[in-house]
Amino acid sequence: MRATQKGLSIEGVQGHNRQVILKALHDLGTCSRKDISVVSGLDQATVTRAIGPLLDDGIVEEVGLVKGGRGRRSINLDFSAGGRHILCLRLQRRSFSIAGFNLRGEPVEPEEFPIPRGQPAASTFSDIADALERRVAGLQQIDGIGIAVPGPFLERDERVILITESPEWQGFDLIPELRARFPNIPLHSTHDAKAAALTEWRHTAHKNGAKVLLYVSAGQGIGSALVVGGEVYRGALGLAGEMGHMSIKVDGPQCKCGNTGCLEIFASRIALLRAIRERATARLTTEATFSDVVAAYADSDPVATEEVNKVARYLAQGITNCINFANPDLIVIGDEYALLGEPFLDAIKRQVEKAVLPSVYRSVVIELSNLTEDTVLKGTFLDVFSQTYLGSARETQDKATNDTG
Repeated sequence: MRATQKGLSIEGVQGHNRQVILKALHDLGTCSRKDISVVSGLDQATVTRAIGPLLDDGIVEEVGLVKGGRGRRSINLDFSAGGRHILCLRLQRRSFSIAGFNLRGEPVEPEEFPIPRGQPAASTFSDIADALERRVAGLQQIDGIGIAVPGPFLERDERVILITESPEWQGFDLIPELRARFPNIPLHSTHDAKAAALTEWRHTAHKNGAKVLLYVSAGQGIGSALVVGGEVYRGALGLAGEMGHMSIKVDGPQCKCGNTGCLEIFASRIALLRAIRERATARLTTEATFSDVVAAYADSDPVATEEVNKVARYLAQGITNCINFANPDLIVIGDEYALLGEPFLDAIKRQVEKAVLPSVYRSVVIELSNLTEDTVLKGTFLDVFSQTYLGSARETQDKATNDTG
């Protein structure tokens, strides 16, 4: 078998070029073969040869004509909008969500399912598996399943160590059980905050010139993720980013993780609702929901304002610690707390400004996520898509090599 000067066989070169072309299309969006040639460094003949099998396999499709130079027209390419899908699951403490995505990253009928408080993990697993099976049966081709879970989550071992407020998951091997239930479909797992951070980076951070993104997932739990130059920092065990288990009060209450005074104890949505319900009023009763709190906070309700601003101070302390440790230039606060709006953000920024050096504060942008889609589900898709189709094209700096057909 003839080999290239890099030691790769012709088949190896073609496989590598395929990944480089798919990465170029992923980064550019809808574009022409010429655009891909310019970005990838491959000549147009090589791009054209590589595109043929991708069209045949239903991975990419031609999407119309675009005007080129000298009045010429070329056919644009994009990922397939039908046929192939990636199925994604997001597990939370009180609910789980499922959506199929076509290869353009467009969700297909996302659904959310409640988890009754105290329901055994085996029962919830059965609900999850049944819902996934219905989706598998209803979609034409599933190229992979992605699962995003709360943490602490050891990505390397695919093991959930702890889900606070949900002790029923302790010792239940969710990922291996799902893999056994769907043995013929590649299954990938990730931490929910890391998945959301990928979405924020792709849609917001890199377009604004950010170098280091700290994404703070604030909702049923508190998590975070650090994205450096487009890559999520995962740590030795895949555990990096457990901001919720950063102690903000050394003599505070004991957390289930073993630490004391963890940020999540004070700042999660569960903690906020508990505090609100303990101070029940005619408007915010003992059955108050998070939506009720958001509406009351917008109306400057005194109880909602006091309790939400208390949460803002706690989050600001955690964010301050992360600024001093990781030096991000962009911080995005997402998930459910983004619904609290600019007053909530302003309360956080006032506290952070007091706590960090002026020159440091001026160098960092703190904002709420403005994305309306479920960033965890979308980021789970991006993670599976990258592992399935981009592979080593994201892991090597080698230039693609033109093949001679």
